Amino acid sequence: MTNPDETMTRYLLGELSEAEQARLEERYFTDAQTFEQLAQLETELIDSYARGRLPPQKRERFERAYLVNPDRRARLRFGEALAAKLDKIAAARVADQSSVRAASWWQRLSSLLGGGQRALAVSMALALLLLSSVSVWLFIRGERLRQDLARTHDAQTAQEQREREAQQQLAGERTRTQELTAELERTRTEPTPQPKPAAPESPAPTLSTPAVASLVLIAGGARGVDTSAAPTLVIPKGTQQVRLQLKLRENEYQSYQLALQAVGGTEIFNRQHFKPQTNRSGASFIFTLPASKVGAGDYILMLRGYTPGGELEDVSQSLFRVEKK
Repeated sequence: MTNPDETMTRYLLGELSEAEQARLEERYFTDAQTFEQLAQLETELIDSYARGRLPPQKRERFERAYLVNPDRRARLRFGEALAAKLDKIAAARVADQSSVRAASWWQRLSSLLGGGQRALAVSMALALLLLSSVSVWLFIRGERLRQDLARTHDAQTAQEQREREAQQQLAGERTRTQELTAELERTRTEPTPQPKPAAPESPAPTLSTPAVASLVLIAGGARGVDTSAAPTLVIPKGTQQVRLQLKLRENEYQSYQLALQAVGGTEIFNRQHFKPQTNRSGASFIFTLPASKVGAGDYILMLRGYTPGGELEDVSQSLFRVEKK
C-alpha cells in the first residue's frame, strides 16, 4: 500500500488529525483523481472486510470507526450482495476458480466490462461508484458537523461558566451588604461602653487657635467592615474643628481614596489619590473638618486603595459615633 493509500485508509478509519483531515478533504473536492482513488480504496476496504481478509487489528479499527454510521452499514450490505453476484458471473466465465477467488470484486467487475455481461457490469459499476461517492461525502460532512458541534459545545460551556461566576459574585456582594447592614444595626441597638480615647488638652479657643475635637481610628487588617465596637467622638460646645486620624496597619498601595459619610445619609468628605503620612510609628491619614459639618449620629469612614491598573479595592470601613454637648 502506497503512502497516499495509507493516509486515505487512516482517514476512513477516523485516525487522522483535524489538520490532516482538512487537507485531504480539500483535495477530495477539487481533484477528480483523489475522488476516484478514495472511492476505490473504500470499496476495496469493504470488500476485504466482507471476505474476512482484514487482519484482526485492522478489522477491529474498521468496526469501531467505520461501521458506526448507518449509511456505511448499508454500503457494506450492498457490497456483500454485489460481491456474491459477481462471484457467480465470474465463476461461469473464468476457468481458473482459484484465480477468481483471489481477485477482489472490484477487479473482477473491471474485467467483465470487456465480456458479454457488459450491460450488467456497467450498471453495477455506476451504482457502486455513485454509492462510494455519496458514502465518502456523507463521511466528510459528518466529520465537519461533529467538529462544529464540538466548537459550539465548548462556547456554550464557557458562557455557562461566565454566568456562574457572575452569579457567585452577585451573591457575594449581597452577603457583604447584609453583613454591613447587620453590623450597623447592632451598633445602634446594642452599644458597648468604651473608654473615650484620650485627647490632648487643647488651649481655650481664641481667634488664632480654634478648639479642636480629635478621634483616632485604626484601619482593620482584613478588607471589609471593622467589626470592633464603634468608638465615640464627643464634640463639646464651642468646638470649631474636627480632627480625624486613621492609622494603617499595612500600607500596600501607592495612593488611596478616603471618604466619610453619615450612615444612611450624605457624604461629607471625599479625597482621591490621598497618600498617608509616614513616620517611625507607621503610616496614617490626618484630615480636619469644620465642626458645623458633623452632626450627632453614626458615621462610616471608608478607605480604598488604587491598584496599578487604576481600579479601586476596599481596604477598610470604620464605624464611629458622634455626640455633641
